[in-house]
Amino acid sequence: MDLHSILNVNFSKQRWVDQISKNFNEEDGIDVSHVPVCVFNVPKSIARFKPEAYVPQAIALGPYHHFETHLYQMERYKVAVVKAFLDPNQVHSFEHLMIEKLKKIEPMIRACYHKYLDLNGDMLAWILAIDGLFLLDLFRYYGQMERFIPKKLMRYETLYRDMLVLENQIPLVILNEIQKIINGDLELLPMMIGYCEVHSPLKLIRESNSYTGTANYLHLLDLMYHLIVNNESPKQDYLHQESSHGQGANAMHEITKKEHVITNIEDIKEFGQKLGKFKKFGKMVSVLVSIPWEKISDLLGFNIGKRSNKEDGDYLPRVTEIDIPSASSLSKYAYINFKPSNGGIKDTKFLATEAVLYLPVITLEIYSEVVLRNLVAYEIMTSNSTLELAQYVDLMSGIIDTEEDVKLLKSKGIIKGNMMNEEIVKLFNGMNKSNEHARGNETVKQLNKFYNKRLAIKAWKFMKKRMRGSRKVLIVILTLLACLLMIVYSFCEVYGCPKLFNKIT
Repeated sequence: MDLHSILNVNFSKQRWVDQISKNFNEEDGIDVSHVPVCVFNVPKSIARFKPEAYVPQAIALGPYHHFETHLYQMERYKVAVVKAFLDPNQVHSFEHLMIEKLKKIEPMIRACYHKYLDLNGDMLAWILAIDGLFLLDLFRYYGQMERFIPKKLMRYETLYRDMLVLENQIPLVILNEIQKIINGDLELLPMMIGYCEVHSPLKLIRESNSYTGTANYLHLLDLMYHLIVNNESPKQDYLHQESSHGQGANAMHEITKKEHVITNIEDIKEFGQKLGKFKKFGKMVSVLVSIPWEKISDLLGFNIGKRSNKEDGDYLPRVTEIDIPSASSLSKYAYINFKPSNGGIKDTKFLATEAVLYLPVITLEIYSEVVLRNLVAYEIMTSNSTLELAQYVDLMSGIIDTEEDVKLLKSKGIIKGNMMNEEIVKLFNGMNKSNEHARGNETVKQLNKFYNKRLAIKAWKFMKKRMRGSRKVLIVILTLLACLLMIVYSFCEVYGCPKLFNKIT
């Protein structure tokens, strides 16, 4: 996205030299080797299908989007919240109390961010001090933003959505330092967990003894991610069941398109329209042009009139896909049932003996797509990730092709929430396959194996295989036959063929 800043966007080479030389010459430098990078700049390869989902819409938290013009109007409200959060003495001595201490840990702050921060130490400390205290107040008074931010200025749902954007995260190590500086006594982890429970589209781990201190989590999005992926039912629940712990990938199971034939038929149609200009052929050609070629071509397995919109400037990058049947196809042709699992994404299992696919319950609301996309982006950017969430999203993208698939999963209690069926289809059809190795996923293999064993599917695949060698000849014959019949029909419409069609003249 083309995001505009209130500052000069030119890279400051001198500032970079000053920062490096300062860190290099410090006698007691801070060791940042143990500080993990956790706030990533989402690459275009991930964000290209929906870039607006990876940037804040109403409020910037942290340095990445702080100076963008459409977000900067919120600064005065953030300052008002911070001043109300602190006591009068802390407000009076804020620069000495907060800014100077944050400047001392500047190397640690910079180490948390994936992108180079072209800001001096003072500016960075002020940004993190204001935004960090604002975020702490949000957790403390969750749902009460009307105290400082007029509702007509922004939708509070947008604010809560922005808090879960990857590039908008503030590391917990910084929030903990701010708490120490002001002698804060907020129980940060329970408040953050409560926030995650409200906004997570998937169930979180339930056992309270599984929650550890904030030192084990990097920021709010990281906390939600781990509470999602670590949610698993006890092993004994599936002790006597076949299981596979993988999830699938995005899919499409259409018949291969015959583009060269499509082009030929399109040319025939365009040529017919040109012939229509001559009076002698006018009526005949008008009949030919009015024939529903699209429907006829669909019956023959073609796809006329479905060319790419690239010429119109409407072209979008194609979503990568993996072959797996849709939910409705699995149900209709392989009699596979769908049931909600008791746990999370780790409990996604296909049991061939029962012909049941167990899926976690997912609740989709207005900003669930943003949350899912940023969770998956964070998982992909984390080097030690196993891509469990991304593979689950790939599976859902694979089995959801149409609204019929959504209705089926809703009827089974797997999909919940207020998001419209059409929006759910767009959500999952627009999620690019995130893992090239998902082709080897066991759940996908088992589903395809079970599906392909069905008698009707085997018969279709047998016919498709046998016809593959003579497909071009068959297509040409059928096309010529259809054209011949239409020409005869058009001729008789104009001149009449009583013997042929048994009409009375």
